[in-house]
Amino acid sequence: MSSIPESVKLVGDSAAVIGWVTVLTGVLTNVVGLFAAIGSLVWVCIRIYETKTVQKWISNRRQS
Repeated sequence: MSSIPESVKLVGDSAAVIGWVTVLTGVLTNVVGLFAAIGSLVWVCIRIYETKTVQKWISNRRQS
C-alpha cells in the first residue's frame, strides 16, 4: 500500500468512518449496512497493519 497516494488513503479512511456512522445510526438497510461495516473493518485493519509500529513488531518476530 505504500504506492497508493495519501490522498486516496484519506478518502478510504473517510469512507470507513462514514460507513460506520451510517451503520450505527441505522441509515442503511441491514444488508447494505453489513457490507459497509465489513468493508470499513477491512480497510481499518489494513491501515493498522501498515503502520510503522506494527511493521516493526513483524520484522522483530521474523528476526528471532
